[in-house]
Amino acid sequence: MQGVGTGRLLASRYALRQRRATLGAIEVWAATDSTLGREVSVTVLPVSDPHAEPLLEAARATAAVNDHRLVRVLDVGSRGDVAWVIEESLADSTSLAELLADGPLPPEEARRIVGEVATALDVAARSGLHHLHLTPHAVRRTKAGLIKIAGLSTAAAVEGTTVPDHAEAQRIDALGTIALLYAAMTTRWPLRTTVPGLEAAPRVAGVVAAPSELAVAVPADLDDLCREAFTRSGAPRTPGELAQRLGPWSHTLVRHVAPKPVAAPTEEIPRIRAGAADRAAATSGGAGAAATPAATPRPPRNVPRKPSHREQRAHDKAAQAAEERREIAARRRDPGFLDVPEALDTSTGPLEPPTPLVAAPLEREGRYAKAVIGVVAGAMLLAAVFAAVSLRGAVQDMSQAVAPAPSTSATRGPGTSTTGPSASASPSTSTDVGPIEFTGVRALDPEGDDSENDGGVHKATDGDADTFWQSEGYKNADYQGQKSGVGVAAKLPRDAEPTTVTVTLGDTPQDATVYVGSSRSIDSATKIGEFTDATGEQQADVPEDARSDARYVIVWVTKAAEQDDGKYRAIVSEIVAR
Repeated sequence: MQGVGTGRLLASRYALRQRRATLGAIEVWAATDSTLGREVSVTVLPVSDPHAEPLLEAARATAAVNDHRLVRVLDVGSRGDVAWVIEESLADSTSLAELLADGPLPPEEARRIVGEVATALDVAARSGLHHLHLTPHAVRRTKAGLIKIAGLSTAAAVEGTTVPDHAEAQRIDALGTIALLYAAMTTRWPLRTTVPGLEAAPRVAGVVAAPSELAVAVPADLDDLCREAFTRSGAPRTPGELAQRLGPWSHTLVRHVAPKPVAAPTEEIPRIRAGAADRAAATSGGAGAAATPAATPRPPRNVPRKPSHREQRAHDKAAQAAEERREIAARRRDPGFLDVPEALDTSTGPLEPPTPLVAAPLEREGRYAKAVIGVVAGAMLLAAVFAAVSLRGAVQDMSQAVAPAPSTSATRGPGTSTTGPSASASPSTSTDVGPIEFTGVRALDPEGDDSENDGGVHKATDGDADTFWQSEGYKNADYQGQKSGVGVAAKLPRDAEPTTVTVTLGDTPQDATVYVGSSRSIDSATKIGEFTDATGEQQADVPEDARSDARYVIVWVTKAAEQDDGKYRAIVSEIVAR
């Protein structure tokens, strides 16, 4: 652009440093925010450009969507003949296209990345915004494993795409997200569009080859999902449905190396036009959040490579762990584990729909009769022995209670007091109130995406202080100013009336508040304790007038703890109510 170059100052604070990509008159620059001293990405274009006004409107709409996986829009404006969009810098991140240049990702890492993308697009769809141009160049992964999506709504504005109705737009984004999953596992692109740096997926009899035909150790559920999307109907039609289908996934980076794809029959791969790489980078990243030039297309890899023993063992271990997580999630959705108080609960917060019941296979009559009779007889014998021991102990206690208590007296001495018979009760008459067993526990993130490492939240009430729940990682202790806090809500039995709550935090100082209430919301709950820069075990007393309505104990962490990786996380080791 004329008049735009290194050193140019936009909005009196953003100093342009280096041009990263171009698309016609649109340019993406790395810049420095002189006011806050941070790196940013700047997309500039002439005010007279027909894409200028749609791009600025799309950027303003995107700025209103609050999700940490979407590239944040920091400023939008124009002056003179130049319009601009300022976004957070992703200079320390790598696009999915660049990652795939070194080979396919582990299937569980592909599941994690695509699950995060689908969840973010579902959040955006609730605000009426869509991407419509998802490619591996639009998805980036930071060194810490965080996923960022560039080009929400703005990529369509740059391309001049007419936004379809809400249902069709969600279907397009869902299909594009499944295409990302396919590419992450195979390094091939399954849609008809051309993506610079990636080969087209082979087609057999006009149908896209399944991922399992191109790569080894592809999980069956991911293979079926891609088959349904590209070979027959029945695939998820919204990003929200897709996220449910993919879950659960790992909340941390899956680091082991995936085996290389095996050779497969291919048809002729379309040639990539010159300059297409710059176009992909500016479209997907521009207005595109720190877009970098797309990876240079590499020659096709048709030489098969057998995975090493270490690679195969690491991959099998990750696949087994993922299968165990899915089994645990399925058991938690089993209606057989839902008790009556939980079913009648009228508090806020949707329950997951129960899975359909499957009829058990018929067994031969009398097959286990002898075993069952033996088990029942053994149980009855144990019950009789236990009853006899208990009855004997009760008789002894009654005889001790009936026996007159001897009067005692003591000479008052320094630091002592005289006690009478009423104060000489035997220690055996005191009662030790045990902990109340929680009936459920959930992570709380009401000001975010309502999902905060739900897979590990059970560790906050498992009775083991060495295990703990931790939130997702944030850049600073106050959650980047996007929310007041996150926490855990533990559900009490309906007839429980707790008097004290003990919370064990991590070893790094945190600010936390403890509530009790009739629902999982802190808005209507009673505050019973507040701790500043607290570590380890903390205790709070429940007021008498709040005990009868205490259905939930809520630990709300307002200042997260700093971790070794430089991220900040809320940590709750244990919650105990008595």
